[in-house]
This record gives sequence, structure tokens and C-alpha cells, in this order.
Amino acid sequence: MFDKMWLISQANSVILEVKVDANSIGQDLLEKVCEKLEIGAEADYFGLRVSPGSGPGRWLNLRNPLDPHRIPGGRLDLRVKFWVPPHLLINEPTRHQFYLHAKLDLTEGRLVVADLEVARRIIAYIAQAETGDFDPDLPPKHIYAECDKIGPQGERPEDHIEKIIEYHCEITGMRASQAEYRLLKEISKLESFGEELFFCKPVTQINNAHNLYSHLLYHRQQAEEPSRGARDEQEIDGGATVGCLTSGQSAGGCGCRLSTCVGVSPHGIVVYRPACNGEQDIGVEKKSIPYTAIHRAQPFRRNFQMSYVTDEGNEAPLHVKMATSGQAAALYRAVTEKHAFYCCETVRSDVTEQFIRDLKGTIASIFNDSTTLGRRYVFDIRRTCREVHDRARRARHAADRQRRADRDGTEHKGSRSRSSSSGCGAGESLACRACMDAAIDTLFLPCRHVVCCGDCAHRCTRCPLCRGEIEKLMLIFLPVEYQRSPGLVK
Repeated sequence: MFDKMWLISQANSVILEVKVDANSIGQDLLEKVCEKLEIGAEADYFGLRVSPGSGPGRWLNLRNPLDPHRIPGGRLDLRVKFWVPPHLLINEPTRHQFYLHAKLDLTEGRLVVADLEVARRIIAYIAQAETGDFDPDLPPKHIYAECDKIGPQGERPEDHIEKIIEYHCEITGMRASQAEYRLLKEISKLESFGEELFFCKPVTQINNAHNLYSHLLYHRQQAEEPSRGARDEQEIDGGATVGCLTSGQSAGGCGCRLSTCVGVSPHGIVVYRPACNGEQDIGVEKKSIPYTAIHRAQPFRRNFQMSYVTDEGNEAPLHVKMATSGQAAALYRAVTEKHAFYCCETVRSDVTEQFIRDLKGTIASIFNDSTTLGRRYVFDIRRTCREVHDRARRARHAADRQRRADRDGTEHKGSRSRSSSSGCGAGESLACRACMDAAIDTLFLPCRHVVCCGDCAHRCTRCPLCRGEIEKLMLIFLPVEYQRSPGLVK
């Protein structure tokens, strides 16, 4: 069987050429891409996105076979599908990929920063990560121009660049990896962090994420709490846009022209309904619905139908009419997958086993209901956020153990078996509860728990037992009989 070549575009515009078997599924392709980028242990955070020439892109379902006819030019984009705070990322290459995608979303306006000071710090972190320490003779003007969309838009203060340079000078000596981590820490505090938007009308230059968030910021002071009740039972028709006056930034409006859209975030869904009427009283309606309040959801043709429990304890319906049936199905898939990833302990079988059939599969299922012919899965999520983090942490510790074993010329497994055969259970009980390799030798203060070795203790910000804040670490010394134990302690 011959191989098929695929072109994978990264966030920094670097193209990867990857060959997989012609009958492979999307997961095989993603694993090969992540293996090249050394992010295989945390590949579940990423996805492959199909970006057609016009209209919104769509996530490739990784459990289904790769179909060249549905992917223009055999070209896909590697993108972060599930955003998590940077402290949950175990490996440095994964944090770097998150940084590249965060920078792309910031510079292209999909991630909007409301605070000007926060925007200046973010630009300074980008400059430090890209160009290093500030050089007065060669300031990174290209970085400032590239990051022009970061922060509130409009006329900037005269000292805007000087403030960015001040922040840049304050972080002199900071490593590029640390600057990337600081940037990810800043954007993880944003209200729209990890939110995926689905517009009822096609995305255009005026109907996009940047204009939506700018619209919300512009009217934040004037927006009033929307009235509830009758509108909850109405169908939201995305066929008509509403917006402010098109005369630009003035007392009458902000110049936007937006359609209703639904944001799917790590915590729930948000329905944005611009309520501008072109007069002085201008506002926006923003309804947040947490995942815990959602009773059921399903797509039906162009409609996304959902029922949820209101703050008053009543069940209310929500019907959103999208531009196409594909967009309604994509919204349903995003809600289900993000809920499973962020809120569940494990992915349930009723999610993994949902599938549809094409015409051939439907005919074949008449004679054999268990046939897999023409079966296409609806969801491709395999692990939750907790499972991905735990899997990456275990892989990291296994790699660290292997490196230590190679350096010392001994296999950790052999030393562990010798320890158990000698009957020294004390050494086994004194193993670090995080890596299960080195001996515990560090005391957490003020809680005074002793559960980790020195290497693992420095990675902890909270005690693994009581979850209390760690203010100080103290090295402790084991009794002599434990130090001579042929088990873990050397």
C-alpha cells in the first residue's frame, strides 16, 4: 500500500511534510507530527484543522480515515484544540507550541487583551522571547509593529512604546523559555482564554472575534443586565446582523456589525447577542451557561438545540440557528468534547461510541447491524485534562528514571527488585510519592508534610497531601539504618 504525503502548517508558518499510509486515520497523522515536534506525550492538547479557502475552518475528526477529497490540497493546520494553564504543561516543547499559537491568536485578533498595561507586558515578553535583551542601538521595532493588534484598539498614548521598552528592560536576562511561560500565564487570566467562537453568519472582516471582543470592551460601561424570561424561549436566528452605527468610533456607536455567536469555553457556553440599536443607549447581551446547568444538547439541521437550568431552577430551551448544518454539528461537537475534556474524570463510552453511517454503511447495516462499513465517529476525544496531565507526568518521570539509570550504569528496575528481595520494606516506604524513585528528603513548611524528594519538591507550589501553600522547603536527613538500606536510598 502506498503512502500519502500531507502538509502540516505550524503556527510559525513552518510547513512539515509527513507521510502516512493511505488508509490511516487522522490520529496516526497527528501522532507522527507530534513525534517530530517532541510533544507526543501531550498530543491530546492539539488537533488538526482544515482551513478551506473561504468560510470557517473545521477540526479534523482524528478517529475517521483521512479523506483527501475533503481536505483541499492535502494541507492541514496544527493548532491547540484544548487550552490549559501553563503550569499543567509538563514538557518544554509543548509550552513552546502553546506560545506560538498564543502569539498567533494575539496578533491576528482572536484573543483580545482589555488592559493596556497587560498588553504592554505581553508585547515585552514576546520581544524578550524573540530577540532577547533590549538593545538601545537596535530596538525590536518589527515586534512592536507585528503586535499592534494586542491591547485596546484606537489612538495609543504617546508613551506607549516607551512603556513597552520599560517592561522589556525590567526582564533583562530572562531566558526565552521563561518569557514564553510568563506570556502564557498572562493570557490564561483573560476572560476569553480557551474560548472557541461559532458565528451564526459567515466570518468576515467585520463579523469576527476581534470585533466582537472589541465591541464588548467598548460598551462595557454602558451595558446593562439583560432582561430574562421571554427571550430565553425565543429562537435565535442568525440570519440578520445587528450592530452599532457604521460611522466609526463616535458617541453613536463603535462601527461594528456583528451577528449572534456562541462561545464554547472551558467552563461553559456563552451566547453573545449584540443589542446595539444605533442610538445613545447601546449595549450588548451576554448570557453565560455553565456546563453543570446544561441538561441536554443536540444538532438538528441548521439548528443547535439545548435545554438548561436557569438560576431560578427552571428548565429553559435555547435554539440557535447557524448558517449551515455543518456549523450546527461543529458547535454540538465542541460543546460535548470540551465538557468531557475539562469537567469529566474520564471520557464516557456514550461519547466515544457515537457514530453515523454513509449510504453504503446504512445499506450494509440492514443485513448486519454490527458492521463497521461506512462508520464515521462523531467525537475523537480520547482523554480528559486530568488524564492527559497524569499521562505526561508519568512519561516524564519514566524518561528521567531512564536517564539516571543510564548515567549511573544501573537499571532502576533491577535495583528495586534487589531491594524487595532483601526484605528492606523501609526503603520502599520512604520512596518519593511523586516519582517513586528517589527517597523523600524534603519537608514542606508550614504544613510539615514529608512526601517528596528534593527534585519533585521544587516543582510543587502546593502540598500534595493537604493542598496548602508551600512557603519554604527544608532538607531533612534520614536515620542511619535507612540510609544504608540497599533499596531506594543511596
